[in-house]
Amino acid sequence: MPPTISDEIGDQYSDHVYSWEEILHYVEKYESIENYLIKEKLHFPDIHPSYLILPNDFPYSVEPGTEHILIWSKEPLMSEFVERLLEQEYGSNVWEWTYFVNPPELQSVRRFPHVHVFMRKKK
Repeated sequence: MPPTISDEIGDQYSDHVYSWEEILHYVEKYESIENYLIKEKLHFPDIHPSYLILPNDFPYSVEPGTEHILIWSKEPLMSEFVERLLEQEYGSNVWEWTYFVNPPELQSVRRFPHVHVFMRKKK
């Protein structure tokens, strides 16, 4: 299981950037955030392991320069896989990151495992 938020990057997140009124727009149109994401965003490739790296459509409020992405999968995501994927796609020589999985009661999409990643370019 990925680590919980503990380092400097993780300490920066506080709340969603979008107001709940804006989020409700998606709920009214699609009946749920999960339906919106499944219909519009979560189109998995036919590869194994099947995963997607997407910007968070509803990012948390973070310091400028910090990216909030999500890694989505059809299978549980192990820390080793997440680390390898981040290294392959972004490189720890350029980026620093932290990641976590929300507890089930805070997950808007429970159907597909996903990891929140906060990352910024190294100085």
